[in-house]
Amino acid sequence: MSFVNKNFSDKPSLSKPIAIVVAVLLVIGGFYTFSGKKLSKDKQTQEAAAPTNPVDVMVAGVKATGLDQDEKVKTVGDVEKVMAKWVETNPHMILQAVANMQKKMQEDMVKNAQKNIGEKKGDLFNDKNSGEYAPAGYDVTVVEFFDYSCGYCKKAQATVDQLIKEDKKIRVVYKEFPILGQPSMEMAQVSVAVHLASPESYKKFHDAAMKSSEHGKDGAFKILKSIGLNADKIEAALKDRKAEIDGIIQKNLELGGSIGINGTPGFVIGEEVVPGALDVKSLQEKVAAVRAKK
Repeated sequence: MSFVNKNFSDKPSLSKPIAIVVAVLLVIGGFYTFSGKKLSKDKQTQEAAAPTNPVDVMVAGVKATGLDQDEKVKTVGDVEKVMAKWVETNPHMILQAVANMQKKMQEDMVKNAQKNIGEKKGDLFNDKNSGEYAPAGYDVTVVEFFDYSCGYCKKAQATVDQLIKEDKKIRVVYKEFPILGQPSMEMAQVSVAVHLASPESYKKFHDAAMKSSEHGKDGAFKILKSIGLNADKIEAALKDRKAEIDGIIQKNLELGGSIGINGTPGFVIGEEVVPGALDVKSLQEKVAAVRAKK
Protein backbone atom coordinates (compact mmCIF):
# COMPACT_ATOMS: atom_id res chain seq x y z
CA MET A 1 0.00 0.00 0.00
CA SER A 2 1.36 3.42 -0.93
CA PHE A 3 1.25 6.03 1.83
CA VAL A 4 0.85 9.80 1.90
CA ASN A 5 3.44 12.12 3.38
CA LYS A 6 5.02 15.42 2.47
CA ASN A 7 8.00 13.84 0.75
CA PHE A 8 6.00 11.12 -0.99
CA SER A 9 8.06 8.44 0.76
CA ASP A 10 6.84 5.28 2.50
CA LYS A 11 8.66 5.80 5.77
CA PRO A 12 6.28 5.85 8.75
CA SER A 13 6.43 8.83 11.05
CA LEU A 14 8.13 8.39 14.42
CA SER A 15 6.99 11.72 15.80
CA LYS A 16 4.00 10.38 17.74
CA PRO A 17 5.81 7.47 19.42
CA ILE A 18 8.66 9.83 20.34
CA ALA A 19 6.15 12.30 21.76
CA ILE A 20 4.72 9.53 23.91
CA VAL A 21 8.16 8.64 25.24
CA VAL A 22 8.82 12.29 26.03
CA ALA A 23 5.49 12.52 27.85
CA VAL A 24 6.36 9.51 30.00
CA LEU A 25 9.73 11.00 30.83
CA LEU A 26 8.15 14.31 31.74
CA VAL A 27 5.82 12.56 34.16
CA ILE A 28 8.77 10.85 35.79
CA GLY A 29 10.86 14.00 35.85
CA GLY A 30 7.97 16.08 37.14
CA PHE A 31 7.49 13.78 40.09
CA TYR A 32 11.11 13.95 41.17
CA THR A 33 11.43 17.66 40.54
CA PHE A 34 8.50 18.50 42.75
CA SER A 35 9.42 16.03 45.46
CA GLY A 36 12.99 17.34 45.87
CA LYS A 37 13.68 14.79 48.57
CA LYS A 38 14.28 11.11 49.06
CA LEU A 39 11.37 8.71 48.87
CA SER A 40 10.78 7.50 52.43
CA LYS A 41 7.63 5.36 52.50
CA ASP A 42 7.78 2.21 54.53
CA LYS A 43 8.96 -0.63 52.26
CA GLN A 44 6.67 -3.26 53.72
CA THR A 45 3.65 -1.01 53.20
CA GLN A 46 4.72 -0.44 49.60
CA GLU A 47 5.07 -4.11 48.82
CA ALA A 48 1.71 -4.87 50.41
CA ALA A 49 0.03 -2.24 48.27
CA ALA A 50 1.64 -3.66 45.08
CA PRO A 51 0.68 -0.76 42.79
CA THR A 52 0.26 -1.61 39.12
CA ASN A 53 0.29 1.79 37.45
CA PRO A 54 3.82 2.40 36.02
CA VAL A 55 4.18 5.78 37.67
CA ASP A 56 2.80 4.48 40.98
CA VAL A 57 5.19 1.54 40.80
CA MET A 58 8.08 3.92 40.33
CA VAL A 59 6.98 6.14 43.19
CA ALA A 60 6.47 3.23 45.55
CA GLY A 61 10.05 2.13 45.07
CA VAL A 62 9.09 -1.40 44.04
CA LYS A 63 12.13 -3.33 42.86
CA ALA A 64 10.72 -3.64 39.29
CA THR A 65 11.45 0.03 38.60
CA GLY A 66 15.19 -0.40 39.03
CA LEU A 67 15.28 2.78 41.12
CA ASP A 68 16.78 3.32 44.55
CA GLN A 69 14.01 4.52 46.83
CA ASP A 70 16.53 6.26 49.09
CA GLU A 71 18.27 8.15 46.32
CA LYS A 72 18.23 11.91 46.80
CA VAL A 73 17.14 14.02 43.85
CA LYS A 74 17.88 17.72 44.03
CA THR A 75 19.25 18.92 40.69
CA VAL A 76 18.25 18.65 37.06
CA GLY A 77 21.18 16.31 36.55
CA ASP A 78 19.82 14.04 39.27
CA VAL A 79 16.43 13.98 37.57
CA GLU A 80 18.02 13.09 34.23
CA LYS A 81 19.90 10.20 35.83
CA VAL A 82 16.71 8.88 37.41
CA MET A 83 14.84 9.19 34.14
CA ALA A 84 17.58 7.40 32.21
CA LYS A 85 17.71 4.61 34.78
CA TRP A 86 13.95 4.14 34.74
CA VAL A 87 13.82 3.97 30.95
CA GLU A 88 16.75 1.56 30.84
CA THR A 89 15.13 -0.75 33.36
CA ASN A 90 11.55 -0.51 32.03
CA PRO A 91 11.64 -0.32 28.21
CA HIS A 92 8.61 -2.60 28.06
CA MET A 93 6.51 0.09 29.75
CA ILE A 94 7.49 2.62 27.11
CA LEU A 95 6.70 0.17 24.32
CA GLN A 96 3.39 -0.76 25.92
CA ALA A 97 2.45 2.91 26.25
CA VAL A 98 3.23 3.44 22.56
CA ALA A 99 1.23 0.34 21.58
CA ASN A 100 -1.76 1.43 23.68
CA MET A 101 -1.68 4.92 22.21
CA GLN A 102 -1.47 3.60 18.65
CA LYS A 103 -4.40 1.27 19.30
CA LYS A 104 -6.46 4.15 20.69
CA MET A 105 -5.55 6.36 17.73
CA GLN A 106 -6.59 3.61 15.32
CA GLU A 107 -9.92 3.16 17.11
CA ASP A 108 -10.56 6.91 17.05
CA MET A 109 -9.64 7.03 13.35
CA VAL A 110 -12.18 4.32 12.54
CA LYS A 111 -14.90 6.11 14.50
CA ASN A 112 -14.15 9.44 12.85
CA ALA A 113 -14.00 7.81 9.42
CA GLN A 114 -17.44 6.26 9.87
CA LYS A 115 -18.85 9.59 11.06
CA ASN A 116 -17.34 11.48 8.12
CA ILE A 117 -18.49 8.88 5.60
CA GLY A 118 -22.04 9.45 6.81
CA GLU A 119 -21.63 13.20 6.38
CA LYS A 120 -19.95 12.96 2.95
CA LYS A 121 -22.07 10.35 1.19
CA GLY A 122 -22.88 12.79 -1.59
CA ASP A 123 -19.22 13.47 -2.38
CA LEU A 124 -18.36 9.79 -2.17
CA PHE A 125 -21.23 8.09 -3.96
CA ASN A 126 -22.96 10.76 -6.07
CA ASP A 127 -20.20 12.97 -7.42
CA LYS A 128 -20.82 13.71 -11.11
CA ASN A 129 -17.13 14.59 -11.52
CA SER A 130 -15.96 11.05 -10.78
CA GLY A 131 -15.62 8.34 -13.37
CA GLU A 132 -17.62 5.20 -12.72
CA TYR A 133 -18.64 1.75 -13.81
CA ALA A 134 -22.38 1.44 -13.21
CA PRO A 135 -24.25 -1.63 -14.48
CA ALA A 136 -28.05 -1.55 -14.65
CA GLY A 137 -29.69 -2.61 -11.42
CA TYR A 138 -26.60 -2.23 -9.21
CA ASP A 139 -27.29 -2.35 -5.47
CA VAL A 140 -23.86 -1.78 -3.88
CA THR A 141 -21.31 0.92 -4.65
CA VAL A 142 -17.57 0.54 -4.09
CA VAL A 143 -15.53 3.77 -4.07
CA GLU A 144 -11.85 3.39 -4.92
CA PHE A 145 -9.14 5.98 -4.22
CA PHE A 146 -6.13 5.21 -6.42
CA ASP A 147 -2.87 6.45 -7.91
CA TYR A 148 -1.81 5.40 -11.41
CA SER A 149 1.81 5.14 -10.23
CA CYS A 150 0.93 2.83 -7.34
CA GLY A 151 1.94 -0.79 -7.92
CA TYR A 152 -0.56 -2.00 -5.32
CA CYS A 153 -3.33 -0.16 -7.17
CA LYS A 154 -2.42 -2.01 -10.35
CA LYS A 155 -2.72 -5.30 -8.48
CA ALA A 156 -6.02 -4.17 -6.97
CA GLN A 157 -7.33 -3.35 -10.46
CA ALA A 158 -7.24 -7.03 -11.39
CA THR A 159 -9.13 -7.85 -8.19
CA VAL A 160 -11.79 -5.21 -8.84
CA ASP A 161 -12.18 -6.45 -12.42
CA GLN A 162 -12.78 -9.97 -11.14
CA LEU A 163 -15.22 -8.66 -8.54
CA ILE A 164 -17.43 -6.86 -11.07
CA LYS A 165 -17.15 -9.74 -13.53
CA GLU A 166 -18.54 -12.17 -10.96
CA ASP A 167 -21.07 -9.78 -9.41
CA LYS A 168 -23.19 -7.85 -11.91
CA LYS A 169 -24.75 -5.63 -9.26
CA ILE A 170 -21.67 -3.73 -8.13
CA ARG A 171 -20.98 -0.15 -9.11
CA VAL A 172 -17.46 1.27 -8.86
CA VAL A 173 -16.72 4.98 -8.41
CA TYR A 174 -13.14 5.99 -9.23
CA LYS A 175 -11.40 8.76 -7.27
CA GLU A 176 -8.04 10.01 -8.54
CA PHE A 177 -5.77 10.29 -5.50
CA PRO A 178 -2.29 11.24 -6.81
CA ILE A 179 0.13 11.03 -3.90
CA LEU A 180 3.33 9.75 -5.52
CA GLY A 181 4.73 12.87 -7.13
CA GLN A 182 4.34 14.94 -10.28
CA PRO A 183 3.98 12.03 -12.75
CA SER A 184 1.05 10.77 -10.68
CA MET A 185 -0.53 14.22 -10.71
CA GLU A 186 -0.16 14.53 -14.50
CA MET A 187 -1.74 11.13 -15.08
CA ALA A 188 -4.61 12.06 -12.75
CA GLN A 189 -5.16 15.33 -14.60
CA VAL A 190 -5.41 13.52 -17.93
CA SER A 191 -7.75 10.95 -16.38
CA VAL A 192 -10.10 13.65 -15.07
CA ALA A 193 -9.92 15.44 -18.42
CA VAL A 194 -11.00 12.21 -20.16
CA HIS A 195 -14.01 11.97 -17.88
CA LEU A 196 -15.01 15.61 -18.44
CA ALA A 197 -14.51 15.57 -22.21
CA SER A 198 -15.55 12.01 -23.00
CA PRO A 199 -17.16 10.29 -19.96
CA GLU A 200 -18.15 7.20 -21.94
CA SER A 201 -14.45 6.55 -22.58
CA TYR A 202 -13.31 6.94 -18.97
CA LYS A 203 -13.22 3.29 -17.94
CA LYS A 204 -11.46 2.33 -21.16
CA PHE A 205 -8.70 4.82 -20.37
CA HIS A 206 -8.61 3.88 -16.69
CA ASP A 207 -8.23 0.17 -17.39
CA ALA A 208 -5.51 0.78 -19.98
CA ALA A 209 -3.61 3.14 -17.66
CA MET A 210 -3.72 0.61 -14.81
CA LYS A 211 -2.26 -2.08 -17.08
CA SER A 212 0.42 0.24 -18.46
CA SER A 213 3.85 1.16 -17.11
CA GLU A 214 3.65 4.63 -18.63
CA HIS A 215 4.04 7.68 -16.36
CA GLY A 216 3.28 11.39 -16.53
CA LYS A 217 1.46 13.39 -19.17
CA ASP A 218 3.48 12.02 -22.09
CA GLY A 219 2.77 8.48 -20.95
CA ALA A 220 -0.92 9.26 -20.54
CA PHE A 221 -1.13 10.55 -24.11
CA LYS A 222 0.56 7.42 -25.41
CA ILE A 223 -2.20 5.47 -23.69
CA LEU A 224 -4.86 7.73 -25.20
CA LYS A 225 -3.55 7.10 -28.70
CA SER A 226 -3.16 3.35 -28.11
CA ILE A 227 -6.86 2.99 -27.31
CA GLY A 228 -8.06 5.30 -30.06
CA LEU A 229 -9.17 8.34 -28.05
CA ASN A 230 -9.02 11.86 -29.48
CA ALA A 231 -5.84 13.27 -27.94
CA ASP A 232 -6.53 16.80 -29.25
CA LYS A 233 -9.89 16.84 -27.48
CA ILE A 234 -8.29 15.82 -24.19
CA GLU A 235 -5.47 18.36 -24.63
CA ALA A 236 -8.08 21.09 -25.12
CA ALA A 237 -9.86 20.01 -21.93
CA LEU A 238 -6.60 20.09 -19.99
CA LYS A 239 -6.00 23.66 -21.13
CA ASP A 240 -9.50 25.12 -21.04
CA ARG A 241 -10.72 23.40 -17.88
CA LYS A 242 -7.47 23.34 -15.91
CA ALA A 243 -8.89 25.06 -12.81
CA GLU A 244 -11.84 22.68 -12.77
CA ILE A 245 -9.61 19.61 -13.16
CA ASP A 246 -7.23 20.74 -10.41
CA GLY A 247 -10.21 21.49 -8.16
CA ILE A 248 -11.61 17.99 -8.63
CA ILE A 249 -8.31 16.37 -7.73
CA GLN A 250 -7.83 18.62 -4.71
CA LYS A 251 -11.33 17.76 -3.54
CA ASN A 252 -10.53 14.06 -3.84
CA LEU A 253 -7.38 14.49 -1.77
CA GLU A 254 -9.26 16.38 0.94
CA LEU A 255 -12.15 13.91 0.87
CA GLY A 256 -9.85 10.92 1.26
CA GLY A 257 -7.99 12.57 4.12
CA SER A 258 -11.24 13.40 5.91
CA ILE A 259 -12.29 9.75 6.05
CA GLY A 260 -8.92 8.33 7.07
CA ILE A 261 -7.47 7.30 3.72
CA ASN A 262 -3.74 8.01 3.86
CA GLY A 263 -2.53 5.67 1.13
CA THR A 264 -3.51 3.84 -2.01
CA PRO A 265 -5.45 1.87 -2.85
CA GLY A 266 -8.22 2.75 -0.42
CA PHE A 267 -11.83 1.62 -0.69
CA VAL A 268 -15.09 2.75 0.82
CA ILE A 269 -17.73 0.04 0.96
CA GLY A 270 -20.94 0.98 2.70
CA GLU A 271 -19.79 3.00 5.71
CA GLU A 272 -16.42 1.29 6.08
CA VAL A 273 -12.99 2.38 4.92
CA VAL A 274 -11.06 -0.62 3.61
CA PRO A 275 -7.34 0.15 3.14
CA GLY A 276 -4.99 -1.83 0.91
CA ALA A 277 -5.26 -4.27 -1.96
CA LEU A 278 -7.59 -7.00 -0.69
CA ASP A 279 -8.28 -10.30 -2.40
CA VAL A 280 -11.56 -10.96 -4.18
CA LYS A 281 -13.02 -13.05 -1.36
CA SER A 282 -12.44 -10.28 1.19
CA LEU A 283 -14.08 -7.67 -1.05
CA GLN A 284 -17.01 -9.99 -1.70
CA GLU A 285 -17.48 -10.42 2.05
CA LYS A 286 -17.53 -6.64 2.51
CA VAL A 287 -20.11 -6.28 -0.26
CA ALA A 288 -22.25 -9.10 1.21
CA ALA A 289 -22.19 -7.35 4.62
CA VAL A 290 -23.53 -4.14 3.03
CA ARG A 291 -26.29 -6.05 1.25
CA ALA A 292 -27.28 -7.80 4.47
CA LYS A 293 -27.97 -4.43 6.09
CA LYS A 294 -30.40 -3.34 3.37
